[in-house]
Amino acid sequence: MAGDTETTGEVLVIGAGPSGLFAAVELSRLGVRTRVIERDPVPPRQARATALQPGTLEILTQAGVVDEILSSSMHLGFARVFDPGLTPVAEMTFAGTDSPWGFECSLPQWRTEEILARRLTELGGTVERGKEVASIRHRDDGLLVEIRQADGTVEHAETSWVVGAGGAHSVTRQAMTGELAGETYPGTALVGDVQVSCSLPRDGSALIASPEGYVLLGPLPGDRWITFIGDLHEDEADLLARDISPAAVAACIGRRAPDSVSLDDIGWAATFRMHNRMAPELAGNRWFLLGDAGHLSSPFGGEGLNSGIHDAHNLAWKLALEVQGRARPALIDSYAPERAAAARHVLETSDRVHRMAHSAVEAARTGIAPAPLSPEEAAAFTRARAMLDVSYAGSPLTGEYGLAGRRDGDATAPGRRYADWSALPGAGHHLLVSGAEPGVLDRFEGRWTGLVEIVRLDAGPGAIAPAGPAAVLIRPDGYVGFRASDADAAGFAALDAHLGSYLLPA
Repeated sequence: MAGDTETTGEVLVIGAGPSGLFAAVELSRLGVRTRVIERDPVPPRQARATALQPGTLEILTQAGVVDEILSSSMHLGFARVFDPGLTPVAEMTFAGTDSPWGFECSLPQWRTEEILARRLTELGGTVERGKEVASIRHRDDGLLVEIRQADGTVEHAETSWVVGAGGAHSVTRQAMTGELAGETYPGTALVGDVQVSCSLPRDGSALIASPEGYVLLGPLPGDRWITFIGDLHEDEADLLARDISPAAVAACIGRRAPDSVSLDDIGWAATFRMHNRMAPELAGNRWFLLGDAGHLSSPFGGEGLNSGIHDAHNLAWKLALEVQGRARPALIDSYAPERAAAARHVLETSDRVHRMAHSAVEAARTGIAPAPLSPEEAAAFTRARAMLDVSYAGSPLTGEYGLAGRRDGDATAPGRRYADWSALPGAGHHLLVSGAEPGVLDRFEGRWTGLVEIVRLDAGPGAIAPAGPAAVLIRPDGYVGFRASDADAAGFAALDAHLGSYLLPA
């Protein structure tokens, strides 16, 4: 049975996982009418992706949900490697970065989704469940989407933009750009939400590496753990394919950590394959891909859920300005190249963590330990895992004036995350400026009213302008967009031209 064509919100979000929900939250927060549909009739209750990295906590702060995330989750400050007897072999800490949080939050995915869905409701949105997209077609100035409901009713909806966040089997991606390209790692693994008896500390994740394979255990609230059991032997994989019973899972753990970890309970478990894949295109004519719909990574580093939230954060402010008529085409066109570069970096980091885990297993088999990282290498690796080192350097949305000779590692390098961005007020661009000529600044502020908020760094009695750029433009997503050596007429003319390349002034 087919229904009449209806006009839906400005943006249709397909999928109510973390990336889809966060996109809807941000778009709603920025005043964009958004509709969210989800195929599953009821919210899932599976742990699945559980890590929220420090860089993601900054984003969740801006959305107004970080306090509930922090109070609901376990705070993991370490990633450790143990031998089968639980003797420590190696340790990495999340401390020492420029993030306010020196830990990752461990929270079941269903709980993260519940928090985001409640925030969406507070902003006037909702999730329409039991609805699946059957097809997407382009029309003049929009898209025609065929939505199939649980009772067989078919709805034809018109929308201006589609955000595909439907996971690895995304209809949006299949309709627009084809399959994910890349590799599937050898072998089968098991993921589960379990309760175990062991002496492992609950302030960090634990990789138990043995000649028989590995068991990864990460603490969850309620005295539970998320576990990944890998390098499954053929007999184990065959048995688990038929029946994921407590006895079968306990046998897998016992094979890798005999006498040191015992299984008490299984809340949920499934076998799966690990991937390192990415879509050929992350965006096209009025459509975008987020999260697993656009890229799949190994779960070892916990980057997958986080990367999807970062996708949504990059897209939302751009799409909101486009819908509100304040953007030039260059703004929305920047999503795909910026997030493709970020996704490639995330996949490289995830692949490195994946291979390090298997190197630990190989070391257990051979007795030959891999060479340790240097302090500099360890610090860079920590930032990568914490998702604090993503850069949009080279994007058309970055530029500078009079500072080309400064080091790229500079804290204000264009395309780099600005360390204190989440404390900035408001949801637009921010211009951090010192020593500006009053008339020049007044004219700039009038021209970009409603889009750029001025933050005077030299305001107040006895204030001293900081060394470095006199003007630094921070994008709504916290990245440095532009910097100028001087806040004079020439510096502001360069800044004005930069903003005018992707925004429409008042």
